[in-house]
Amino acid sequence: RGSCLVISFSNIGVLQIADFNTTGFSMMTPKQLMMFYGPQSPLNDSKSLEFFMSLSEDDMHRFLLNDIRKLANKHSSLKLRRKRQNIFHLTAFRTSFLERSLLQLSILSPSILTLSILSPSILGATILSPSVLFTSFLSPSTLSPAILSPGAMGIILLSPSAFNPAISSPGVLTHALLSPSAFSPRILSPSILSPALLSPSCLNPSAFSSSIRNIVVLSPSCMAPSYCSHSFYNVVVFSPSYYSPSFNSTSKGNAVIFSPSVAS
Repeated sequence: RGSCLVISFSNIGVLQIADFNTTGFSMMTPKQLMMFYGPQSPLNDSKSLEFFMSLSEDDMHRFLLNDIRKLANKHSSLKLRRKRQNIFHLTAFRTSFLERSLLQLSILSPSILTLSILSPSILGATILSPSVLFTSFLSPSTLSPAILSPGAMGIILLSPSAFNPAISSPGVLTHALLSPSAFSPRILSPSILSPALLSPSCLNPSAFSSSIRNIVVLSPSCMAPSYCSHSFYNVVVFSPSYYSPSFNSTSKGNAVIFSPSVAS
């Protein structure tokens, strides 16, 4: 027959009950420690008994708080690692506010109805992760490529970007407002019905990335050559282009208003 340990309320002191009522826990008395870890207990552990008996109540409190802090830090580290790698994770109806994203990888993680405010992104790759109905406000991004990740019905407001290549990531009904971009090539990434207002671009070459029925207003471009990137029924207003030649690229039905092309 196994032995058992019986604890009754008579073994708990008045001060310990007061501790339970105020903090939710209390320290064991030497008598209780002997009951738990002594020779007559099924939990007999002479080393633990000797260690706890050598501690004062203040020492016990300090060790307990240190252990709680260590567990909290461990949990935070695990949470951060999970956050940096979103794999097979659907994001919906989510608002990000003052969340800095660093070295975050998203794979097969579609998103819908998301809002990012003051949430910069650095060194974050998006792979096979389409996004629908998204808004980015005051959330700059850099070194964040998008691969096989189309976007639709999005608003990019006051969110500059740099070194963000798009590969096989078309955009539909994606509005860019006051969001300049630079060093962000587009490859096999057409844009459709995607207006740009006051969003200049520089060194954004395109290849096999047609533009269809887009509206570009007050958004000059510079050094953005295009290859096999056709242009159909676009409206360009007050948006000059500089040193942006086109190769094997046809255009049809475009309206260009007060938008000179220099060395293109």
